[in-house]
Amino acid sequence: MDIASIASTQTASAQATSQLTANFDTFLTLLTTQLRNQDPLAPLDTEKFTEQLVQFAGVEQSIQTNQHLEALLALQSSSNNETALAMVGRVATVESDVAALTDGAAQWTYTLPRDAARAEAQIFDANGALVATIPAATGAGSHELAWNGELANGARAADGAYRLVVQATDADEQLIAANVATRGLVDAVSFASGAPEIEIAGLRFALDLVRRVDAAS
Repeated sequence: MDIASIASTQTASAQATSQLTANFDTFLTLLTTQLRNQDPLAPLDTEKFTEQLVQFAGVEQSIQTNQHLEALLALQSSSNNETALAMVGRVATVESDVAALTDGAAQWTYTLPRDAARAEAQIFDANGALVATIPAATGAGSHELAWNGELANGARAADGAYRLVVQATDADEQLIAANVATRGLVDAVSFASGAPEIEIAGLRFALDLVRRVDAAS
């Protein structure tokens, strides 16, 4: 739930509480009036009144529960904001296959679950076109991969977003799925979407994609 949703829910809860109070006051007024004017020989059914009181109490309890949940959500939102701001100036590893090429450098990490017989890194531009293929390490575990922006034709790629796909196969030519992440310096925090997102070279990432944060070297 984002900040705007929390504010909207809090407003709705406040309106519900106000409406409940007004309805309850009206109910008590009617109840008092009926009790004063009831026929002694045919008294009102107190069981129904008791049932209505219980229903009012249940609604009131639900509203109070929602208010407590709203307070917890607000605290969580504030905590997320502080967490994101603390990442600025640090190097974050984010679960995403998209990285930004800036000043002739883009960085990823990838993890192989087991040794591969062959592996290569394929880099695609924002239009989905394959622009470069470079060798990749084949050992099981985590590996860093840096790209200097050199294209297949020897030219230099323009700065921007590029996607990495690691094609790894074993000795039987079976594909080995690689877990890819991007790595870079956190430049800023954006709140444009309502929830905090870190920015790395102009690319935005949600906090739940962050897997590691290191001090900048």
